[in-house]
Amino acid sequence: MSFGDHRRKFSSKVTELLTSKIIPEKMKYFYARYLLQIESMSGFVHLHVHSQYSILDGACHIHDLIERAIELGMPGVAVTDHGNLFGIMEFHEAARKKEGFKPIIGCETYVARRSRKDKTDPVDRKGDHLILLVKNLTGYKNLVKLISLSWIEGHYYKPRIDKELLLQYHEGLMVSTACLAGEIPRAILAGNMTKAEQAFIWYKDLFGEDFYLELMRHPVTTPDRDESVYQRQMLAGEGLVKLSKKFGVKLLATNDVHFLDPGDAEAHDRLLCINTGKVMSDKDRLRYTGQEWFKTERQMTSLFADYPESIEHTL
Repeated sequence: MSFGDHRRKFSSKVTELLTSKIIPEKMKYFYARYLLQIESMSGFVHLHVHSQYSILDGACHIHDLIERAIELGMPGVAVTDHGNLFGIMEFHEAARKKEGFKPIIGCETYVARRSRKDKTDPVDRKGDHLILLVKNLTGYKNLVKLISLSWIEGHYYKPRIDKELLLQYHEGLMVSTACLAGEIPRAILAGNMTKAEQAFIWYKDLFGEDFYLELMRHPVTTPDRDESVYQRQMLAGEGLVKLSKKFGVKLLATNDVHFLDPGDAEAHDRLLCINTGKVMSDKDRLRYTGQEWFKTERQMTSLFADYPESIEHTL
């Protein structure tokens, strides 16, 4: 039973009690308040989020991020910065002061396409993106080990882990396929479903029920943004859904959050220019869709109305 099902069932039971004679009238006020709290709780949590510690890329300040999640009724939020855990202490310390709120520690890692120790070929300069989320203390220790080794042993343009390390330090971690730069989406977009399925099976065999297929949808609403991203997201999504149906692996809706509000998109665009050494007028530069803000449950549910389970699986 999903979180949404539990919430509806529990709300129904409390409502039944409120209309009965089982509880005294003077107690019904407290039950009514409890019912409002239950119904106001979000059925979605953001599990792919970049804080200011995704250097010159993320623009969500930790404290503002937590406040926004609470404001929207979300019971928790993840922080998954690029290749580092720099913000985890600040994130955990700020979140633990909020009663009932769960900080989810994670990282968007770079997985070397060969070995983390290979540093000679242009292919070694990049790594396939992969989201890792902590489930428990063992997972936290393993994530710390993985990220430490990515800098100590695997750093080559970016801090990289590899599948050898994942085999050794995967316990206690959840994993999702990340953005279009992930190994499986990249293979799907290249038209190589055989390669995509091979990578899929490797992760499924290793992580089992803790392996998720990540869906993103960023429909562009302004002409100065990269419209091709949404087209590629939909194409990759089709392949991921096929794998999900074939092997029974869960879908996961995310928004690859980089800033809090829609109005922050232009400021974030300027941040990317600083990152890449470009100016705003450059036509040939990195552009995001402008859709990477901290969306509400309703907005995310609307985006993934055809796959409601991908929303429920975030909880």
